[in-house]
Amino acid sequence: MGEDSRETMRVLDLITAASTHLAEKGVENARLEVELLLGHLLGLDRVNLYMAFDRPVTEEERDAFRALYRRRLAREPLQYIIGSTGFREVELKTDSRALIPRPETELLVGTALDFLAKRESPLFADLGTGSGAIAISLLYENTEASAIAVDISDDALLLAHENARAMGFEDRIGFVRGDMLSALEGHGPFDAVLSNPPYVRTGDIAGLDPEVRDFEPGNALDGGRDGLDFLREIAVKAHEYLKNGGLVLLECEGGQADDTAAVFQQTGHYIEIEVICDLAGKKRLVKAVLR
Repeated sequence: MGEDSRETMRVLDLITAASTHLAEKGVENARLEVELLLGHLLGLDRVNLYMAFDRPVTEEERDAFRALYRRRLAREPLQYIIGSTGFREVELKTDSRALIPRPETELLVGTALDFLAKRESPLFADLGTGSGAIAISLLYENTEASAIAVDISDDALLLAHENARAMGFEDRIGFVRGDMLSALEGHGPFDAVLSNPPYVRTGDIAGLDPEVRDFEPGNALDGGRDGLDFLREIAVKAHEYLKNGGLVLLECEGGQADDTAAVFQQTGHYIEIEVICDLAGKKRLVKAVLR
């Protein structure tokens, strides 16, 4: 996007120029991102943005868009710039205090929902809650459930609490600062222990996309040398916090699923251990049910 052009510009002209430039800088889905960015600025959803394609953009609006657009050019994630993202059926506040909820984590929520639907007034733990996406989605879709959400980051817990308060769930969720399972002492027992823990190998972090590497909190990414530090800990110790027949459900990177399932098997505590693939056929979850 040129800095010196001040001729009359329509919404469509601005979208075309900005998305072309953004794509040239290596950003995927540039057109979609520009539409979402401009729609956010103008207070329009995508349908109404399309209906406004011929609307002139004021100089003030162009200046405001440039400020947001420069942040995206610097590879700040769109969700942080806009300040929210959709996750299953809820809209969550997002900022640099926690990882951005990913669409692939929706599989964990759906799988947990199927299990919790068979339990009466279920209580579950969400370890490494971040923005609260997993816990809040489950509470929204299972109105009988309650949760304990754990994170080692005060900032992340504050964000999760803000999201819970916005949904009116404060009386159904407790927040505990601590390091994964150790934070559950004195709570439970639980029908399910759920986690999308840090599982990026330490040596792989430098090669991540700049949106992730440079903007999202590193302690929410780093899973140790082999990426299994937290996965292994939960697999070994989660049984201590579960009701009989309780569920452990973990998200991981495809190559780690079999290793994590093997740790569950070695404990001897579980009657059902399963690796679950996402829609692309990639190993995504490890499920274990306590004897």
